[in-house]
Amino acid sequence: VRPSSSDTKWEAVELPHDWRIKTKPSPDYPCPVDYPKSWQGFFPTGVAYYRKIFSYDAKQGQRVAITFDGIAGFSDIWFNGHWVGQQSTCYSPISIDISEFLRPASDGPNVLLVRADSSEGEGWWYEGGGIYRHVWLETYQNVHVARNGIYVRTPTITEDEALVFVQVEIQNESADSTSFTMEAVIEEEEGGPEVARTHSTMPVTNSSLGTSSVLLAEATIKNPKLWEIGNGRQYQLTTNIKAGDGSVLDSVSLKFGVRKLEWIENGILVNGKWVKIYGANLHQDWAVYGVALPDRVMEAKLELCAEMGVNAVRTAHHPPTPELVEHADRMGMLLVLEHRLLTTSSFSLDQLRSQVRRFRSQPSVLLWSLENEEMDFQGTAVGRQLLSRLIQEVKALDLDRLTNVGGVLNLDDDYHRLPDVVGMHYRCFFGVVDSAIAYAPSKPHILDEEGLYASARGIYQYDKERGYAGSFSTILDVLQNTEKPASNAALIPPNFQITGNIPANLTQAYTHPKVSGTFVWAGLDYIGEPTPQRWPATTSSYGAKDLIGIPKDFYWLLRSLFRPDKPIVHAYPHWTWPGKEDQRIPCRAYTNCETVEFVVNGTVVAKQSASGSVVVVEGDVEYQPGELVARGYRGSELVAEHRQVTAKQASKLALLPDRTTISSSGSDVSFIRVAITDEDGNLIPDASNIINFSASGSGSIAGVHNADPSTDVYDAISAINTFNGLVGVYIKGSKTPGEVTLTASAEGLESASITLSIS
Repeated sequence: VRPSSSDTKWEAVELPHDWRIKTKPSPDYPCPVDYPKSWQGFFPTGVAYYRKIFSYDAKQGQRVAITFDGIAGFSDIWFNGHWVGQQSTCYSPISIDISEFLRPASDGPNVLLVRADSSEGEGWWYEGGGIYRHVWLETYQNVHVARNGIYVRTPTITEDEALVFVQVEIQNESADSTSFTMEAVIEEEEGGPEVARTHSTMPVTNSSLGTSSVLLAEATIKNPKLWEIGNGRQYQLTTNIKAGDGSVLDSVSLKFGVRKLEWIENGILVNGKWVKIYGANLHQDWAVYGVALPDRVMEAKLELCAEMGVNAVRTAHHPPTPELVEHADRMGMLLVLEHRLLTTSSFSLDQLRSQVRRFRSQPSVLLWSLENEEMDFQGTAVGRQLLSRLIQEVKALDLDRLTNVGGVLNLDDDYHRLPDVVGMHYRCFFGVVDSAIAYAPSKPHILDEEGLYASARGIYQYDKERGYAGSFSTILDVLQNTEKPASNAALIPPNFQITGNIPANLTQAYTHPKVSGTFVWAGLDYIGEPTPQRWPATTSSYGAKDLIGIPKDFYWLLRSLFRPDKPIVHAYPHWTWPGKEDQRIPCRAYTNCETVEFVVNGTVVAKQSASGSVVVVEGDVEYQPGELVARGYRGSELVAEHRQVTAKQASKLALLPDRTTISSSGSDVSFIRVAITDEDGNLIPDASNIINFSASGSGSIAGVHNADPSTDVYDAISAINTFNGLVGVYIKGSKTPGEVTLTASAEGLESASITLSIS
């Protein structure tokens, strides 16, 4: 904590930062008693210290705060030798007023020290370590808009106009009596034309140190541009707090959308238009970054979901980072935001209030989820008391959005009738969705978790030793293959009958006439909670896309459900099986067509009707090299086709970027898929060659990953083996405009390069 203390031997890092992802997972690390090592992906736990020395001269009357959006584990913070605060959760921000502790530059530098303790897990997934979200140095005057003190509503919307209510909380940090008014200016977009201007109804005099006042105003937007699913049109509100002489004491801007949400039995109405919720659950980590994601990677994860037809995401199981919500706002993606724990401790209530105040004006926020699978409390008197209090807290802060909880087992009690929306987990999986709905027939229902389809990309049969679930294996294989302490499978009562046909379960879930929407578990793979839950598996395989965003076979099941108007057929497995000539192999197809015809080298070998969005060929198919074509029919009309060919010998590398131009902000990222192909560009589906990478110019390699769910390599930069023919590379642009060139090479294969523009 002393400026004179040397930190020359400390590692210099850029924030956000996750120190654990740079370590090597192992089953030999110590772990808290009764906490499975697998839950955190077998990564080591521990404590990290972060130190920052800086000078800052505050202006006269200026207040200064440091805000941490998220520190993994239990954190303590010191500033200039003073302990100034702590946070008990990974997922909520902490803001500390350092005004009185701040040294003027003439007295020497300031020292910020943070202790981040990730020795014990808060959840049962990978949570990272360190200062993994953004950190802000904020300045404001003594009279200022309170933190998250602006609340915008659009309660009345017609084609001709929208009524906008603005509520602003003003904080007075001085002992002087101050009179002020509020001016609100609404622009069509940031820097766009002004569409409305209004003022608070009366001036306010605030004379007590630390007291706050609330100012109200309303405005009308003529011919409003509505925020819609897939079209995140927004307005910008700028709130100016003015003193009696007209000078501006504080000015804060906030974006909002004009939209109205209504819940109905079989969906929701967005501005009066019917929408079925095609949702996905997401954890916050990703590939080479752990939990310390660049803003662009957060946006890319939402884009990966939107591409398969997802229109809503549940932030499992905690408050999100603000940047994720902002991305969803811009994209027109709905969000279910989740509170971490069912408790009314002062810490937990502060965290809930912080989340609701921070995001209650965001157009993407659909629903407040107040707990997840708190089975020890669901259906108990204490649970009802705790949940009732949390609902009251939310209703006091947000007048529009509804509440729910995620229920797993018994939904036949008053506990699950307390929230506005009944949240059901795996009701189709257990075969009891209709009986669950019958307990509260007048309320909207969502399946906020459903699916549980574990599979590794390019793997088809269950492999216990290597830790792979396959496209043809069953979820029971995975759940029952676990190390002690037992997995969540032990929580399933023996009287529950599991229906192993997950395609049929999901088809029922997403098309049920009395379910407003369903959130598949999970949209994307995530680190920790591996499937199977034992070494060497380190990554969960429940996603429709893997940990670098490449679709699995399961993806096509969801896409066929999420886009019923677009005919889709996807046959699997691939059609490159050297050594299996003349043998019969399993063959299936995901489809939203009525029938599917399978053709091998021009000969029809099977034609069957779809059931539960899947076609399973009876008696399998005899493998012959060449071509497998799946043809989807609606009635007698051929409406979709999926063609696969037998790959030749591996010949070259192919590079496919998600973007060819990235910004010179110093933090923007482009993701490049690297594939091993034959001379015709066909993927070699079982290739595991080591690929070497180099970058030159105005950028660098942030990391490479192959999405192998049993890998112990998460920090590779210059070389890695492909997993079933594919690997992903993340290129970070520098702050210098120009170009960056990535080159990939492998022994015996033709190299490939690609150049990105940095502007």
